[in-house]
Amino acid sequence: MRTLLAGLAAVAMAGSTFLTVPAAADGGTGTAGSGAAGSAPSAANATFGIQPATAKGPDNRDSFTYSATPGAEEVDYVAITNYTGAPLALHIYATDAYNTQDGGFSVLPSTVKPRDIGLWITLPKQFLTIPAKTTEIMPFSLKVPPNASVGDHAGGIMAALTTMAYDAKGNQVAIESRVGSRIALRVPGPLRGAVTITAVSVDFHDSLNPFAAGYTTVGYTVNNTGNVRLTGTQSVTISSLFGGSKQSPRIAGIKELLPGDSMRVTTRIDGVLPSLTGTVHITVGPAAYGTDLDPKISSVSQTSTMIAMPWSFFVLLVLLGAGAYLLWRRRRQSGKGGGNGDAKKMPPSKPPVPAARKTAPKPGAAGPRTTAPRPKPKVTAPVPSKAGAKPVRP
Repeated sequence: MRTLLAGLAAVAMAGSTFLTVPAAADGGTGTAGSGAAGSAPSAANATFGIQPATAKGPDNRDSFTYSATPGAEEVDYVAITNYTGAPLALHIYATDAYNTQDGGFSVLPSTVKPRDIGLWITLPKQFLTIPAKTTEIMPFSLKVPPNASVGDHAGGIMAALTTMAYDAKGNQVAIESRVGSRIALRVPGPLRGAVTITAVSVDFHDSLNPFAAGYTTVGYTVNNTGNVRLTGTQSVTISSLFGGSKQSPRIAGIKELLPGDSMRVTTRIDGVLPSLTGTVHITVGPAAYGTDLDPKISSVSQTSTMIAMPWSFFVLLVLLGAGAYLLWRRRRQSGKGGGNGDAKKMPPSKPPVPAARKTAPKPGAAGPRTTAPRPKPKVTAPVPSKAGAKPVRP
């Protein structure tokens, strides 16, 4: 039976997190588990959590935050709590963080090997069975490599429970439900905050009403090209010759954009007139995250051309033109038919009088006297003759 792994990030990465996981339904057996971790409880729900701690127990930190130079080592503790009335077999691991397409904070699945801070954390064990209603304190170490890059590095320490289920095709599926605590490390050095705006797309949507305004969707990608995590504000404005200036609705701010990551933003602006063309102005104002040192980041802008064709109005003109042509053609044909009808209603004209038939006069009968015109005398110019010769008369 084929086994599939589905990663499920059930709650946000925070300091004191917990998760209630429904037990997997696998045809009534009620079994669930993780191959190397042992069996999970057969209770209806499994609830567990993870948070920063000291050697004695959980503390009040929201996350693990460090500032360390290359080669430095930090030792800390994490608390994993089983709130269920039966033992829980959990997978404990460290990994890297990244931004989802919409700018959310997430971490790599357990099946993907980390390449950054997740590799720098060492845990005493990866699989831990926690008794019912018990909190386990686990130490870990963070060793910054000598070649660590200056700036911010983000990751998390995760606690994951794997349960088994079946999909619609009958395949066995392993569902990983996990919670974690964030880890943020800043390596001191020249800090640089910078963002770019790329992949701008502008689409005008004309209204079906040729005399109404349409709307425009604007999409773009914000890239963190610096070495520190950032927050920020965003705005989009459309200006056109006939429609003036239109501001987009409030766009959610950038929550936490990690170095090297990007996020895709899409907004819709209503009431845009089809003014043939216009200009879209996109502005992103980045800022330092939380209480981080502000590296004095400048805002960035990007402009793009908007094509706003009044297609519905053009269609209306075509329809009106076609209607006018058909009406003109029909009247023209009707006019021809009406002329023929009037001609039929007029009284018939008198038949022409036939010409008198010429008959040859009978012999001896006196016919009408006709006088033929007398031909004009033919005049010829005298022909010059030789000297002494007499002229010749015609």
